[in-house]
Amino acid sequence: MNLKTLLKWIYTKGSNYNLFMLEEHDYNDDDDIKDPAIILKHQKNKTRLYVILLAVCLYVLFYVTLIRREYETVVISRITSDIFKKLSSEHIETLSCPCRRSIISYENFVFNNLTMHPICSSVFVDKQWIEGLYFANASLYASWDFRTTAFSQFELLSKFCSLSNETIFQIQTDINNINFISIELQSEAQVQLGVDGFIDIQKNNAFDRIKSFLNYLNTTIQGNLLASALGTNWIVGIRYETQNIFYPYPSIVAYTFNYSSMQKCGENNFVAPATLNSLLVGPTDYNPRIMIIGVLNSAIVNGFFTACTPLEAILESTLHCLYETECIQLLLNYFPKLNQMNFNWNNSVLTSKHQNISVINHLNTLFIENWSTKINYSTYFHQCSPSMCTYTTRNRVNLSIAITLFISLYGGLIIILRFVASYFIDILSKLKDHSNPQNTQTFSSIQAMKQLNLFKNIHDRTGASIRQQRIITRIYLIFLFGSISILLLFTTLSNEITTITISNPSIIIYKSLENIYSTTLRCPCSNKTISHQTFMSFSPTFHQICSSGFIDDAWIKMLKSSRNYYVSNDWSNKANQQFQLLSDLCRLANRTIIDAIDRFLSQVFIASSIMNEMDFNKQLNSSINQFYQSTLYHFEFQKNIIELIMQVDQLYAGIFIIGSDYSNIGLIVNVITNETNNDTTSQIQLISAGIQNIDSTSVECVCAIDPSCQNPAVIYDPYFDFEWNNDVNLIYNISGWMQGCLAIDSLLLSTLQCLYVDSDCFPRILNYLAIRNLVSISLLSSSLRIQPLVYESAVSRFPPDTSVSLIVKELMMEQWNPSLSYQHFYESCAPIYCSYSQTVRKESFIGVIIKLVSMIGGIVVSLRMLIPHLVKFISRVSTKPKENPKQPEQIERSCIDRLKMMVQNLIKVLRTTFVELNIFTTRDLGSDVDRVTAKRYGRWATRLYILLFLSGLTILMFYTLIQTHTLTKTFAKPSFTYFNHLTKIYGDELKCSCSKIASTYDQFVRIEPVFHLVCTSPFVSEQWRLYLVSGLVPNLTVYEQRDYRRFLSAHLQYLQGLCQLSQQAVNNSISEFLTSLLVTVELLSRINFQNRLVISIEQSKSNAPVLFSRLLYLTQLIFHGNAFISTYGTDFTYLLTNYEVDFDVYSPTEAVIYDNECSCGMSSNCTTQATFIETNSSTSTKLSVKGMKMGCIPSESFRLSTLECFYDQSCLDLIQQYTNYPNSLTPLSTTTNFSRFPQNTTISELINHLFIEKWSTEMNYSSYYEQCLPSLCSYTSIEKFNLLYTITVILGIQGGLTIVLKWICPKLVRVGSKIYYHRKKRITPVHSTVCIEIPSTAITNTTWNCVIEPMNIRPQNNVMLRSQSFFKMVFVIGLLICILIGIIMFSIYYAQQDSTTDMSVINNSNTTIYTTIATSWSSS
Repeated sequence: MNLKTLLKWIYTKGSNYNLFMLEEHDYNDDDDIKDPAIILKHQKNKTRLYVILLAVCLYVLFYVTLIRREYETVVISRITSDIFKKLSSEHIETLSCPCRRSIISYENFVFNNLTMHPICSSVFVDKQWIEGLYFANASLYASWDFRTTAFSQFELLSKFCSLSNETIFQIQTDINNINFISIELQSEAQVQLGVDGFIDIQKNNAFDRIKSFLNYLNTTIQGNLLASALGTNWIVGIRYETQNIFYPYPSIVAYTFNYSSMQKCGENNFVAPATLNSLLVGPTDYNPRIMIIGVLNSAIVNGFFTACTPLEAILESTLHCLYETECIQLLLNYFPKLNQMNFNWNNSVLTSKHQNISVINHLNTLFIENWSTKINYSTYFHQCSPSMCTYTTRNRVNLSIAITLFISLYGGLIIILRFVASYFIDILSKLKDHSNPQNTQTFSSIQAMKQLNLFKNIHDRTGASIRQQRIITRIYLIFLFGSISILLLFTTLSNEITTITISNPSIIIYKSLENIYSTTLRCPCSNKTISHQTFMSFSPTFHQICSSGFIDDAWIKMLKSSRNYYVSNDWSNKANQQFQLLSDLCRLANRTIIDAIDRFLSQVFIASSIMNEMDFNKQLNSSINQFYQSTLYHFEFQKNIIELIMQVDQLYAGIFIIGSDYSNIGLIVNVITNETNNDTTSQIQLISAGIQNIDSTSVECVCAIDPSCQNPAVIYDPYFDFEWNNDVNLIYNISGWMQGCLAIDSLLLSTLQCLYVDSDCFPRILNYLAIRNLVSISLLSSSLRIQPLVYESAVSRFPPDTSVSLIVKELMMEQWNPSLSYQHFYESCAPIYCSYSQTVRKESFIGVIIKLVSMIGGIVVSLRMLIPHLVKFISRVSTKPKENPKQPEQIERSCIDRLKMMVQNLIKVLRTTFVELNIFTTRDLGSDVDRVTAKRYGRWATRLYILLFLSGLTILMFYTLIQTHTLTKTFAKPSFTYFNHLTKIYGDELKCSCSKIASTYDQFVRIEPVFHLVCTSPFVSEQWRLYLVSGLVPNLTVYEQRDYRRFLSAHLQYLQGLCQLSQQAVNNSISEFLTSLLVTVELLSRINFQNRLVISIEQSKSNAPVLFSRLLYLTQLIFHGNAFISTYGTDFTYLLTNYEVDFDVYSPTEAVIYDNECSCGMSSNCTTQATFIETNSSTSTKLSVKGMKMGCIPSESFRLSTLECFYDQSCLDLIQQYTNYPNSLTPLSTTTNFSRFPQNTTISELINHLFIEKWSTEMNYSSYYEQCLPSLCSYTSIEKFNLLYTITVILGIQGGLTIVLKWICPKLVRVGSKIYYHRKKRITPVHSTVCIEIPSTAITNTTWNCVIEPMNIRPQNNVMLRSQSFFKMVFVIGLLICILIGIIMFSIYYAQQDSTTDMSVINNSNTTIYTTIATSWSSS
């Protein structure tokens, strides 16, 4: 067989190919065309047009479907860490893995590794080492001698290490108690970044609070010149004029270098190297102690200093001595007690590399040298436990969809194109015939429709049958067009949620998208941690006093030189000290504000996604307001704590001596006479400060009793002659300026109105200063820029009559002037892409056409099969059946017999039907097959058809249906009631996007603390306390040193102050929490909402007492470390020593000893039982006060006391008796309000709990819901079976498979039979067959399974021609199949290549991508 013959055969077959021949049961009732040749020609033309249209349309629709840019949301369950890492690297832009547990404790997966400075774990901070440095007579050594302050310095160092360890432990505890909020699973880098940022904030907050507190405390100590018992900043001597006339003579310690310059404590900050020398200063030598100057040939203690206070000295120390064996040996030589310790000092020397860093710098970092944080990501992953991950990807055509699509399109196109080709050719022929004048008939569409019959049967052409066939046709058409219309309408109107992604959007594009798609817009940041300083700045402006000449050194120097040496109460005598404090407070406020701003700006703003400008401003403004509130509160809180301790303990403040007036220095010499032997002894007593009357020297207010003692500040006539007249003339009362107990009190109680331009006070002050000091005239005209303050309400928020305490409370701040830049925030965030969801039509026009075409084949096949049977059934039912004559004596059969018979008949019918079933006509099997053979072939082809149809339908349906599909249901703006209903149905799978992502907690949380009963009792009333102690002698020194009447007022003041500070701390903690923001992009479930709030509230509650306790501890350790003296005389006393007339004799100090030989020099916790002492002429009686302690200082002794006395009526009666209180005292109730604290609970423990009995918390989920105000709720599920999708697949596959198998099965049977007989002929002898044609039967004489042939004998060459024709047909069919497969594979490959190209373009350009939540076929 050559190529020419093959091509000729193909051409002949193609030219004679006819697919439009009438079926066996069909007939042509068109009377217009009678010529069979014309009919055959039209059929061939229809066939050619049909084949062309089928090939083109099938390929075009199939290819268009393959290249459609559809995406699907892929859902992956059983997520592992490796799978997530792989997904993160491949689908980072759209990957979403919601956590089952969104709240994960840091304790479970965060591990901190700290390295502390070796000093804090060395022997040098042990109690034994520190006690070895203690000298009971330390004040006998000179101030520059290291033995004076060594114990205090190392005690402070040890306490600083302990404080650092406790603070670090608290930070770690806070970190462990705080939860990591992870709505979605994050990568390891993101988790590490978030954890590091949070820990840095915690560390920096702790560092800066200690730093700020020390700065303020130093300012207070220096400004008030608190006297140290060690004599480092203030010493007391006794000046003996005669043997019986002597008086205290105090002096401020100064530092000089070669006597060329002098710096005094309280005015300057200085340090000098600490030295050791075997030559001691004389114990009574006064003058050498006034100045800190080194002694020749003294050994320097490397890295240690001396200063006005041990605190200043140790903070500047570098600890260099502790790294040197020689220096340690030097200490051993001068501190004998150290030699009694069982230590190997060679091993105790610090061995790490010494860095020249001061202790203050170490303390600012809590002595931490290294802090590394590691996370256990596997633990975090396990805690998050994502149930699934979803990501959006480009949909790839799989095998099942491709085959299903091809078969479905083929089935639909065959039906449509057969109709189109036939109708088109018929129209052309009719138009052609219409031009012929012989054809006068008019085409009538209406008549044609009436006569339309799609169910013709040539064997049944009766009138009734034709009428029924036309009815069937009409019903069929109605159902067909109805089904198509419903399908078309449903497909056209069907919606889906589509996610649209825009890569690298600009801020303009983002804002336009946010205006339209605000509820679903999501733009993940490429940089998720952004420093505040990248988009925020502050330009603080301070009160004008802080930039005026009133805080210049020249002004303060002028005030110092203008003192009134004749009147101690003159304002000018303390003005320089107050303005120095004002200058220090301005610098402190500036440093505090700058440090706070730097700390705040260095924090990171964690933004997983870009937020709109409104939410950005709201969240940042809330953070800024919290920053303001926190900064001001902590400053005020530390100020209040220091003021409370100083007021309660009545620390002795050094006084600048004016002239020879020693009446107001707070020291007196008492001469005590022993009534038994008349021996007299003298002792120096401290007197509590008081406010003198302006017109006299009498004290009208004692500071220990009334902390608000004050008088107007006045200037006295400088020209008054005191030698002739003792009266003092008052010349001017300074407007707004007050005189208080301490310099800081005087300043804070005053106003600055005298310094304003519209006040007549300011010119008089300048005139007074000019008169007092001629130097001031040149200062005022040259170097000083003294200009009065000017009040402008638009610029300043502090009127002139505002108290300085209020200005200081606001940190001298006028305006913070924050500046936020959303543009910079957006640029720093740099969103990789923006995605938003919108509801769109599920199918485009092309998609609707493809779906319609794919399903129409199944609809047609199903209707053509069902409608005839349905109509016939209805016709049979509607026809009244004829009544059968009754049969006489019917034998009743049992039900079982009848059931058996019915089953047997049914089986017989089914068997007969299945054996004889033939759905193929003779034409389907070929024109060269006789009817008997065709019938047998038809039955075989029918069985093959049923087998292949069921198998193919089952396989394709099963393979297609097992594919999972993501189904998303949306609910727009659900009410709270409807949301609760949805929650019951869908549970935690329901996701709702908040329209307001940030809300303050006070919108849905209420917190009410309940304090200890004592804090609401009269015992903390200021009025009651003053009334109670009014019966005592104002000068408390008249009572015995250990008489509780000395401490009673102080203890009540401390109790009142502790309750107030506790309430302040609690209320601030609550306010900070309630004004902070709860940021939730998605609505939290009720359980998650409650859990998250409970954890946050518990964290806030646990943090509330930490700062209070820490600041109290830090204040007390510094005051004791500096050995500050209490005017109560209960911790240190000044001693009288041997004297010589006309000499100033130094008065050292001695620590008071309490129970168990506890010395106040070594510990401030020394106490004894508080008692009322009643002294008679010969005996003294001591009555114990239940639960109360006395000790070194009132604050420490009260901290170790209990409230038992306040519950005991007899104890209160005792207090009433010894205070001469006229009214009865009512004890605290033990029945009306149950307390969790026993009566014997120490005050220290109450402080640690802030006196709180319980917290009352109320959370309102409905209010949170209203704040979130979800605009859209959605429920996403994975389903493997969808009824609508199943029906769609069945209709599409059924139509295509039916048509394809009805065409191919007969061919397969023919091919199989010919192969079978061809093989038989090769092994079986050929017998001649005589065939006799009989009208009804065929008789054959074949002896071996001979095929019955008609009674005609064909020549051998016809057999050979048929064999060649058969092989040609097989070859052509195989060639066509190969071409078809090649075209399909090329189309799929090209479509995938086009998909890959598009994806690369999308990722590298600003391209819009449409992402469909459900796959296109699953949504069908």
